[in-house]
Amino acid sequence: MSTPRGSVGFMKDEQQFPRPEIPERASHLIGDEELEAAWESIVDANRETAASIEHFLTHRETRWKETMGENPHVRAANNRQANRHAGLLLGMSDQQATAVLNAAEYVREHLPKFWKAFRCGAIALTNLRKAAVETLPLIHRDGLLEIIDEELVDIAPGKTPTELRSWIIRRIPELDMELFNEAAEDAKERRSVTFTHFGEGMSLVELFIPTIEAKTIEKKVNAAARGMNRAQPRDTDQPPIGGPHPAAVGVGDTTPVDHDAPYHDPEITTGGVDDRTIRQREADLLSAWLRDGHCYSTPISAKICVMVPEESLTGESEEPAVSADRASVIPAADIRKMAADPEADHEWYTAGTQKDKKRADRDILTVIYNGRFAPERLRDAVIFRDGVCQATGCTIPAERSDLDHQIPYERAGPTTGTNLWALCRRHHRLKSHGYLPPPNGDPPKSDTGKETHRKAA
Repeated sequence: MSTPRGSVGFMKDEQQFPRPEIPERASHLIGDEELEAAWESIVDANRETAASIEHFLTHRETRWKETMGENPHVRAANNRQANRHAGLLLGMSDQQATAVLNAAEYVREHLPKFWKAFRCGAIALTNLRKAAVETLPLIHRDGLLEIIDEELVDIAPGKTPTELRSWIIRRIPELDMELFNEAAEDAKERRSVTFTHFGEGMSLVELFIPTIEAKTIEKKVNAAARGMNRAQPRDTDQPPIGGPHPAAVGVGDTTPVDHDAPYHDPEITTGGVDDRTIRQREADLLSAWLRDGHCYSTPISAKICVMVPEESLTGESEEPAVSADRASVIPAADIRKMAADPEADHEWYTAGTQKDKKRADRDILTVIYNGRFAPERLRDAVIFRDGVCQATGCTIPAERSDLDHQIPYERAGPTTGTNLWALCRRHHRLKSHGYLPPPNGDPPKSDTGKETHRKAA
């Protein structure tokens, strides 16, 4: 009986790099033959990609050793040639191939357990590159890299690149707060603006500025753009006869809208239609503000939601703040500066939290505000609690999402924190059509505990 070509190497790979199980977050898909087959194909593709990257690295290392003792310029050119060969086979530019191989080499050397997960097929190349970029600040902290390496093996499978990035940037300050603050100060020194002009009559303006400033600009321009659109979306739960539906929460500055939908400007009385999307309106508004301060008579107040330890506000700690969507980490000094701004109108919520090491996060436990008709503070509480759309893998901020009743109002679903969850418009529609079951299978209990929240001006 003959042995198929390559079968020995195949068996060796299977032993050294065992095939991964389907990620826990997708375990409910087990049992569907087509989806299980799709997962196996994904694993096969990931493993083949990882094997090819390993070959490219070996090729580059071999050429580097062959030029040992040569002129540095010759060795560098030889290295570039190896990257070019990889690019030709990968269908990438020289620069892209270089970035891929450098990221892979970094992970293989500094994150060996994560590298093995990549070779097993549990990690996609996009997440390997994301991990390399985001953990680079720890390159001279071998002890911290070992911790991150251990944790990444459990955290990364099944995560989107955006989710993985958010986790890493939250985890680094927990591991080394001083390192984070030093990096933040160095980054501030690199703040800049660049202008890139393209051939089709359009240009790209890029600002590299502190996150707290960028979020302020983002929220103001978004609030102004949405202020042009008076039509408000409604909750897809049917309202009860004779009155408004309690699910119509958060109507106002924070009500989400379709960013790509054209709208009718109510200020136009001639029957004309402004068919600009939200994104286009934001671009036009920001350009006008930068050029001449013109605001189109639209509201420019905006709300920025961040979570910060009390000790950081008082200066007793330098633990950074985290944005409500958990996507940004903000130095404590920047938050203290914002908190001391006499022009800002602050609302403070005291929230009980507990450390969630696996998510590099704090679980919000006791922000409670009840009522039949959800007030703005209940919406704020849900935004802080959920952070992002609660559909698995979605990273749309809760601030831009709908608040949906998990148990619909007409089925005795209360308008309380336990029954409300943030869903982006796309996933809200999926849930309304029965394709996204809520996590609470049973009607939730009412929020009647003794916990309270406090507000400070």
